[in-house]
Amino acid sequence: MRFRIRYTTRYSYEQPASDSRNELRVCPGNSRDQKCLTFRLQVTPPASISEHRDDFGNFAHSVSVAESHQELIIVADSIVDCMEFNPERGPHTTFSEYLRDDTMRTEQYGRFLRESRYVPFSPRLRKFFWSVRPSMQEDVTDYTERMISYVRDQFGYDRGTTHVHSTVDDILSAGGGVCQDFAHLSIGLLRLAGIPTRYVSGCVAPILSCDRNGPPVELASHAWIEVMLPGVGWTSFDPTYRSRTTGRHISFAVGRDYSDVPPVCGSYKSSGGRQTMTFELRVEPTENVALPLAPSTP
Repeated sequence: MRFRIRYTTRYSYEQPASDSRNELRVCPGNSRDQKCLTFRLQVTPPASISEHRDDFGNFAHSVSVAESHQELIIVADSIVDCMEFNPERGPHTTFSEYLRDDTMRTEQYGRFLRESRYVPFSPRLRKFFWSVRPSMQEDVTDYTERMISYVRDQFGYDRGTTHVHSTVDDILSAGGGVCQDFAHLSIGLLRLAGIPTRYVSGCVAPILSCDRNGPPVELASHAWIEVMLPGVGWTSFDPTYRSRTTGRHISFAVGRDYSDVPPVCGSYKSSGGRQTMTFELRVEPTENVALPLAPSTP
């Protein structure tokens, strides 16, 4: 299915700002289950824009505005094709077999096995993991699926109990959280079990309604995980929904945790006053849409 995505970020400043520098990771990547057809950035006031690949292979765009301004608007438009990908289940592999070849896993995927900024291997996390640790005879895929469901069974969806910079300790203390927290906690548990796991930033497209001509649906960004399963490779799971991902999950970037892949982050100079940031994400199913945007680099 084809989707048009518009991600709008708006900064407002009490006092004039200058030398604004922002880095964006809102360009859908290309993978076996999605293909970015077009991508375009529009910035007001006019800005210098450059593109590069980060350390994780994500498309990142740098946006710089040197002149004085009291408002900065960044609009990212993209069109992406999503495919329903259902990988075959890999061979039955026990933890005893899986952990035997530590050299390959640690050398190739080491950064997705170690603790990270929002997924520290704290005493609280280790204690929680110890109560749900796998047996050496348990199948790796079975354990992964069990943990994805277990996290949501134990922690409710609760806005306001955590924030964008929360760590796994925060959700363990609060007893609830949002998609980012469920992703971080699942990552921590699976890494402690020895399974390479990474964070995915993106969005979930809406289910088509009967009114194909209705307005685009306004959404929030979403987070899920990818797990390196034996005999299969990177496989996506959505802890928030206790399931594998679907053809409506659209990935923007992958990293160790949220700190590697915020959709927008940056800095500016000002004589004082507050900065206000708002964003709007709209996803429109467009099965037969033309491609009016400039071809994207991917």
